[in-house]
Amino acid sequence: MPKFRTHLIINKRDSDKIKALSFNNIKLDLLPEPSKCYWESLDGRSSSISYGGRDPETIREDEIPLNELIIEAATEEVAEDFISILQGGMLLVFPDASIIHKFIFITEYDESRNKLYTDEHIFSYLKKFDNVSFGCLIAQKIIRDNQLVYAIEKYKTSIGLTSFNPYSADPMYGKVFDNYDFKREYHTKAAFAIIAAFSVIEELGLEIRSSQKRPRFLNSATGEWNPDVLLDVQERLNESNISDRLTFDWVYRGDPTRIEKEIKPYFGFDSEWTKYGEAVRDKTLTIAEAVHNASYLRNFIAAHKFNELTQYISPYDVFNVQSLGRKLILNKLNLWQAMLDRNK
Repeated sequence: MPKFRTHLIINKRDSDKIKALSFNNIKLDLLPEPSKCYWESLDGRSSSISYGGRDPETIREDEIPLNELIIEAATEEVAEDFISILQGGMLLVFPDASIIHKFIFITEYDESRNKLYTDEHIFSYLKKFDNVSFGCLIAQKIIRDNQLVYAIEKYKTSIGLTSFNPYSADPMYGKVFDNYDFKREYHTKAAFAIIAAFSVIEELGLEIRSSQKRPRFLNSATGEWNPDVLLDVQERLNESNISDRLTFDWVYRGDPTRIEKEIKPYFGFDSEWTKYGEAVRDKTLTIAEAVHNASYLRNFIAAHKFNELTQYISPYDVFNVQSLGRKLILNKLNLWQAMLDRNK
């Protein structure tokens, strides 16, 4: 099979993890990166970049070059599909849109062209990101599961439209973003980001299934669920390896927004970190309650013809639906704790 260059720079620890993975239709190779710019210590505790390449006489005995990830696949399209899933897996670890916008590209591997990467312009094509090995692990687990692959691609689409990374949601920072943006371009991107993120939940088969004949609530004012509807979603959660006792913290920052006031029922109890101040009003919800909130945003605010409330979608509304989809995917794969422990 032909080899394809990913331009992804991998350290030794991630290289060892990738070597332990196996795939049916592709093979992953790790070769010394071509620019001779990326180095690390043998114990992995330090790394360096030497622009222009390293003078062999300055290389210490305790230093090794980093690797580039190479994909062997039947066609370039197969390799590109794999790298897209890998990218989505990296986003599940840390949702940062720069992973999308500054990501790598596939070219056919030609060892005779390695010397080109000593040129400063070509060297810039090489990218070093965190969590590549975890992205490969995700790809190994889902590559033959269309529903999970499409769930990740939808999640990636949502993150690419508009998003912020989890650091900005840390309660210690309080309210980082304005809840209202005047620009209609933002309203449109935010609405479609919510639609794509909620579609992740649908792809997993974890939406709440109710209708006029089978209402979601017996009393929407008090949040009393129709027990048949609630049991149905709880059973599907359990069948997906997700405990129906799992909780989700819905981020509310600053004064209540127009949309927050519209969502009924108003679920949840104060998250443990609301002590950080009045700007932090986060609520702890059950997964079913969180899916209800997400579906409300999707059905009545974001989808179909925009209404008067669409302009009030806040960055936190988008973040909540995206984060819920992320949590459901990782828990379905039984990788949430592994993701948290990945650097131990």
